[in-house]
Amino acid sequence: MLRTSLKTGLEQLHANWRMVLVYYLSSLVFGLILTLPLWTSLRQFVGASEMGALLAGRLDWDFVIEFLHNNPGLLPTLQRLLALMFLLHTLWTLFLSGGALAIFGAGRKYEPAAFWGGAAKYFGRFLRLAAWSLLPALALLLLLFLPGLFKRVIFGSDPYEHINYWMGWVTVGLSYVCLLCFKLVFDYARIHVVMAEDRQMRFALAEGLRFVLRNFARAFALALLFFCAGLLVLVIYNPLADSLAAPGTLVLLLLFVLQQAYLFWRKALGLALYASQVQLYRELQRAAHEEPQPANELGWEGAWA
Repeated sequence: MLRTSLKTGLEQLHANWRMVLVYYLSSLVFGLILTLPLWTSLRQFVGASEMGALLAGRLDWDFVIEFLHNNPGLLPTLQRLLALMFLLHTLWTLFLSGGALAIFGAGRKYEPAAFWGGAAKYFGRFLRLAAWSLLPALALLLLLFLPGLFKRVIFGSDPYEHINYWMGWVTVGLSYVCLLCFKLVFDYARIHVVMAEDRQMRFALAEGLRFVLRNFARAFALALLFFCAGLLVLVIYNPLADSLAAPGTLVLLLLFVLQQAYLFWRKALGLALYASQVQLYRELQRAAHEEPQPANELGWEGAWA
């Protein structure tokens, strides 16, 4: 079943590459808005002739400290802009997900009217679903205090250094698991809204949670597969980006192309995950609702009905 879901997801991704382009361009616009104040300040501080060396080279923390010291108003501006862009990007991504899930749920190819119509149709419901999702998010957040509590109860207030080290890794691992579990519930709740046309978001969230608990191994394995694929892309990208650490127009161009290719494939993996999750939801719900017909003593199903 996982193989079928993955195969369908990749096929849907190939058939809807224009939808990947919508996601990619949206992220590119938000990124450009975020970097514009930094770009302008940096250009005024070092001049255009030094921009290439700074952008292509590795990060110089001495220069960063000096730059921020000479631009005291830049950091608060960037912090406010980052918070605003994060909020707007989150809402915009939530809006786009309605169009993507509408396309994948119907098993059709990308059409602007269907995509943007689905995005507008489900945006209000997804906003209310996100508000209801704050409750399980808070519960998962409380779980992150368990390693620290366990460490204090077992090892006291002043444990050995290696205990702190390993408990730190346990906390990091638990945070990733909690984040993945929250995303699973929220994703399948949205899929349920689209597939069942549910308008009661608290029930949709409960359905998403019920689906994940009943099919945790398959749902988690599918999400983990795409998570590992994203890590693999990152592992490939980082050494290539670090190797382009020399000033020059060609190097900057290659670095820009590499960064955009990485961003594009990240968006493609996210949409492939959506399509695979929709297929897994469809198959498991179909299997759950298919009940065998009673057979008579001769083995003929429904002969005496």
